[in-house]
This record gives sequence, structure tokens and C-alpha cells, in this order.
Amino acid sequence: MNNHQNAIFHQLDNFIKHSHSFAMTIFHKITKSAKLVILLIIPTYAKVSSKWLMLVLIFAMGNTHAVLEVTVIKKDENAFPIAISPFKLIGNKSQDKDISKIIHDNLERSGRFDALIPAAVVDKIDAKYWKEKNIEALVTGSIVQESDDIYRLSVNLFDVYSHTQLFTRSTRVHASGFRKIAHQLSDYIYEALLGENGSFNTLLTYITVKENAKGVKQYSLNISDSDAMNAKSRIRLDSPILSPAWSPEHKYKNKKIAYVSFQNGRSEVFIWYPFLRKKIEKLPRFDGIASSPSWHPNGKSLVLTLSRKGNKDIYSYDLTNKKLTRLTLHKDIDTEASYSPDGKSLVFTSNRSGQAQIYIKNLENGHINRASFTGRYNANAVFSPDGKHLALVHRVDNDYRIAMLNIESKELSMMSNGTLDDSPYFSPNGDMIIFSSHRGGKGLLSVVSVEGNRSYELSAYDAEVRAPNWSSSLEN
Repeated sequence: MNNHQNAIFHQLDNFIKHSHSFAMTIFHKITKSAKLVILLIIPTYAKVSSKWLMLVLIFAMGNTHAVLEVTVIKKDENAFPIAISPFKLIGNKSQDKDISKIIHDNLERSGRFDALIPAAVVDKIDAKYWKEKNIEALVTGSIVQESDDIYRLSVNLFDVYSHTQLFTRSTRVHASGFRKIAHQLSDYIYEALLGENGSFNTLLTYITVKENAKGVKQYSLNISDSDAMNAKSRIRLDSPILSPAWSPEHKYKNKKIAYVSFQNGRSEVFIWYPFLRKKIEKLPRFDGIASSPSWHPNGKSLVLTLSRKGNKDIYSYDLTNKKLTRLTLHKDIDTEASYSPDGKSLVFTSNRSGQAQIYIKNLENGHINRASFTGRYNANAVFSPDGKHLALVHRVDNDYRIAMLNIESKELSMMSNGTLDDSPYFSPNGDMIIFSSHRGGKGLLSVVSVEGNRSYELSAYDAEVRAPNWSSSLEN
């Protein structure tokens, strides 16, 4: 191997040692003739050394005038390989409802699957073929139109290695219900293969802010599916809307959203029943400013910030007996509180240390402990569903990014790389974190997977996007 080949060799070796998951690079050697492209797909657990690549490089550089392009893609070793066949359309009137794509996108977004959609419908299952493709499970299905708006949908989940059907389902679907069925099927597949609950048959709520032709800001409270599709603006006001939060109920018709509105000239907390005749209740008018409502896991009370007597502290409000209880008392600001999954702890933001940091209060013994120690700004924290981590906003220089904090070890992991990322919230099973971001002049709903650290932009708006919140899983 000559000196030039050695130089390229060491470049590639150094790159692989320091690359992150899904990182890619291309190494070029200018030549006068051939061009060779090499694709190396490497699991994240693999220890890739220069010796491992020796044969590839020697082969590629056998002609010193060849162009060498090497793309290295690191993949998550734990991602489950699955194929989702396009659904077979039976009958002249049957229509493709993109079910396979919705399922594919859901599973990919979780970070727990490596999913693909074959180019054609899979009629017969050839287990040997799929094993050669390193696929471990296969989804097939069909759609038959039974009447003008009613379809029969059938789906099968096949284990390639055990040659068994993991489940077979058949159901009648209204033409308007295909997206919901696709999310339900995604949850079934997720649970069948991983033994855990999925988070796809869920809802998002978030705020958009946009100026009208007269330069007046219009605030909208929106509801969408978990992939930000099927979005609807349900409440529109000329005054600010803040901090929407889903109630913990699982029954669709019982779901509520608590939020803050200035529609009456001051901050007030409202509870909206979006699926019950659009009913809206207003909480009693508290002294001072009310902000940041969040639900107790039992759905019977709210925690919120009130500036009674000029000082911002955290209170709980019992929705049954209308009792208000102070939970923090400090001369500095305490705000952005939310409960742990078991309701025994409270996480909140406070500047009591001189800068915005995260604190946790044990509601059983009253002890308050600081949780964040990395950096000069950490805020807007929420517990993960298992209660072991916090998602929060962390400042890096002048950029605001989403991070995840291990409560026990205090280890902080960066989850986003934007400049104005805000309002993180976990999916019900903890696989994903949704947050608002801003890029290229557009407001974004973004999601990052906790495992595999895959990041997706769900939806872009010509408006500000604020305060996304994820519902609990819905009963089917």
C-alpha cells in the first residue's frame, strides 16, 4: 500500500472510530477512469477497525487512479427488522389508504424498528427470501370494499423464523377511519413483537401562533393524530393561549385539555372537553397570574403556578372539592411543575440557585432536591413514564436544545441539535419525545426516539409552534 493509500486508510479508520449513529461521509480520491462506490452498513455495537476494512480498501485502490466513495451507515443493533407489505386491493372499487406507509412510519419513528415497504404486494410468504434479507417479521393485509363507505380490512403478522402467524385480524372500517385503524394496528404489531405497549393510537395537542393580514396574532389550539396528521384547529383566539395538557383518561370521550387563556383580559385556567359537545369549564379566578397547568395521574387535580401576593409558587387544585394547596414556598420563582407517573413527586423549574434549574419535590416527606447540575440553564422538565428520566430544555451557549437527564446518575444526554427547541414531552410508553422547534423560518413539531436517537420533523407551519403535549393511549 502506497503513502496516498495509507492516508485515505487512516482517514477512514479515524472517521469510523468517532462517527455517531447514522453518520455518513464520503472519501474521494480523484482519478482519471473508474468510480467505485462501497456501502458499508455497520451495527452500532460492531468494533470496526482498519484491519476489517483492509480487503475492501486494497480492492478499491488496486487501481491508484480509481475514485473511492465509501459511505458508512451505523445502525441500531436493537432495532427490530420488519417488512410491511402494501395492502392487497380486492375488487374494482377498493382504494389504497396508505395503511402500510402509516404503519411503517410509526414503527420507524419509535426507534425500535428498522422497517421497509416492499415494492409490490406480498401474495405468498417465502420465509427463505425474507431471512436472506434479514427480515424477522412480515405484515401483509388486504382491503375489500363492501359498500359505498364501508371496507373490510384484514391483516396478518408473520414471524419469519418460527414460520408462525403472530396474529390475524379482520375488521370493518368506515372510509373515514383508516388512519385510526392504521395507528391501532401499529400498536398491535409493536406489542406482539416487543411485548410492550405502543404509543401510536394517541393524540397530540399544541398551539400555533400566526399574524393575520392586519398584523394581529392569531392563537390556535390544535389536536392531531400522534404523527401530527389529521390536524384540526379547535379553539382560535386573538389573545394568548398557553400550556395545553391532556388529562390522563384513556376513554376517547372522557379526554380533557387544561390550558391557560387571556381571553378575558387576564390569565385564567380552562378545561376543555373536545369530544363532549365542545364543553369548556373555567376554573375559579385566582389572585395574580395563573400558568402551567398539569394533571395529577389520577385526573382529579391539577398542579399550576400562581403568583399570589406577587410571588410565583406552585399549588395543587382539587377539581372535586375545589381546594387549593400550596406545594412550594420560596422567595424566588417556582414554575413549570408536573407530576411523576406515581404522583408521589413533583418536578419544577426554579431560579432559587440564581439561575434556572430543575428541582424535584418528594410529596410524601416534603424534601426538595436539585436535579440538574450541568450548564447554567435547565428548564421545562417532565418525567419519563418509568419515572427514571427527565426530558428538559438545556441551553448550550446561546442555543436551546432538548436533553434527557438520568435522575439517579445525573447524566445528561443531548436529544436535539436545534437553536430554539422547546417544550419536550414523552410519548406514553417513553419511546419518543415530542418538542417544538424552529428552522428556516418555519415552526416545527419534531420528535426524537429515545433509543437510536432518530429525529423526525412531523409537521412544518408558517407560524410559531408551541407547547406540544402527548395524550395517554386511547382505548380501542
